[in-house]
Amino acid sequence: MSNTRTWTVAVVLLTAGIASAGLLSVPKDYTPDKAWPVVVSTQDNPDPERMKETPYFVVHAGGKGAQCTAAIRSELTALAGKYNIDPFRIYGTGFSRGGQEILIQAWRHPHWFAAIAPVCSDLREKPDRNRRDLCVKYLLNVPTLMLHGEGDNFRDTGQIEFDLMKQAGCDVTWKVFPGGHSPARPFKEDVKLLTDFFDKHKLNPWPKRVVHIVEGKQFSRAFWVDAVLVKDAADQRAVFDVQVGKDNRIEVKADELIASLDLYLSEKLLDMAKPVTVAAGDKTLYTGPAKPMITVKLREGAKYERTAVKPLWQELTEIRAKAKAAPAAKERPAAAKATDATGPRTERRTAPTPAGTIRASTEAPAAPARPQPR
Repeated sequence: MSNTRTWTVAVVLLTAGIASAGLLSVPKDYTPDKAWPVVVSTQDNPDPERMKETPYFVVHAGGKGAQCTAAIRSELTALAGKYNIDPFRIYGTGFSRGGQEILIQAWRHPHWFAAIAPVCSDLREKPDRNRRDLCVKYLLNVPTLMLHGEGDNFRDTGQIEFDLMKQAGCDVTWKVFPGGHSPARPFKEDVKLLTDFFDKHKLNPWPKRVVHIVEGKQFSRAFWVDAVLVKDAADQRAVFDVQVGKDNRIEVKADELIASLDLYLSEKLLDMAKPVTVAAGDKTLYTGPAKPMITVKLREGAKYERTAVKPLWQELTEIRAKAKAAPAAKERPAAAKATDATGPRTERRTAPTPAGTIRASTEAPAAPARPQPR
């Protein structure tokens, strides 16, 4: 009798990868006469067929870290060139590692998202991550819906993250759905778990208080505040807390890793016709006219190359303005989308779209490019 054993090997193709990259769903009632919201998914995706019954576009932007950052910007700028999307109603979601990724993207770029809804996020304390899980407490201006299945093996760690955010004063909601570590309920069966939450939130690009953690020079900006670090180094945990108070006074708190701050001011923050004072405790950093941009120095720092990047909402607004000025034929109806087994998709893109040149905007002051060190 032969001792030969037969082994069965199953190969699983992940739909959250490059095969699903790009635009997944267009609202069936889309018309360019008004602006429409967008959901960005970083792993697995809300069902395209169900989502097209809602007012939300859906795009997939996968990857980790810088790859995901570039994919999000690329997908949204490309979408804005073709459809009338709302720059102030961009939302994020993702399952498991994708849930962790949308949290990371949100604390690095808090002015990108009107709200986020990580599903069964696997973000947790790990020694090799230098307690990165603690960064969720800086999501002060990003409304967050923490979704976990009743039997999710990351439910307990998700509860810890929720408690940490709640203690920090974040706008965070906890919700448990039937099931385990699976996105089936919110992504396939009941997308209203996502859309009902997103419907309640719209981005405010001018919050009176901005609290931000800067993990590196490429993540230095949050809303109307941009930081210059004492030195250019990776994996930093520089933190600033800037708040507009009474009588055109701005209070600044920043740790020893931050050399200076660029403050981009607007009538939506304070009275631009009156003098402004910027102070750090008892120390006055600036007093004088309210300018579109004011730089306040906190301490000495090494010179390093910086790339000025405008806020995403501003970039999308400018793209939409150009698209509206172009012939209306550039707006493609939803019915013209190609379809396949997973729903409508556009062409796939692998290279990120450059952020573009800094220029003035009628909605907000743009960040001037800083001179490069010699």
